[in-house]
Amino acid sequence: MRFARFVLIVQAVVMIGLSLAYWLRPYEMANLNGMLLMETASVSHMRVYYGGLQLGLALFLLWAMSAPERVRAALTMLVITMLALVAGRLGSLWLDGGELIGFDLASLIYRVGAALLAAVALLLMRERSVGVPVAEPELDPRPKRPPIDDGPPKPFRLGDGPAAPADPEPASGLEPFRRGDPDGPSLETTPDSPVR
Repeated sequence: MRFARFVLIVQAVVMIGLSLAYWLRPYEMANLNGMLLMETASVSHMRVYYGGLQLGLALFLLWAMSAPERVRAALTMLVITMLALVAGRLGSLWLDGGELIGFDLASLIYRVGAALLAAVALLLMRERSVGVPVAEPELDPRPKRPPIDDGPPKPFRLGDGPAAPADPEPASGLEPFRRGDPDGPSLETTPDSPVR
């Protein structure tokens, strides 16, 4: 987790620095990229898209460092964004016939390195979280019932079925009468009792 946060904070600092450079020095930054800003609208676009977008991404990376699930999302976003910029640069070289191979080579190397570092951090986070069981919150307060067996019926065997209920303790201390109980009252007739 420390390595992942380190990668995110380095990328956020780089993006904030570039954002401020495009905001405060748009002409110089455009000249470094081989562009010439001729109108006020082009200066505004340089500040908004090159400066504002990078600042937004940097703020997202800083915000994401507060929770592990956000760190994963930020690293994934970083890998995808950097690889998309690398693919755009390589596609541009192919469309231009490879004439600008030396142009902005440092930026291309930086983006490939940033994507690789973010991917390594993401893989390290996944490896560490594989062995840690995550307790799921109890959502249903009802008692759990055994699953229903949808298979074919099984033959009945003696002893199968629900357990016999336990005899409750008598409240008055008297036992209920049971037929054939040797200790209970007898139904035998005595010479004094009438015959039925």
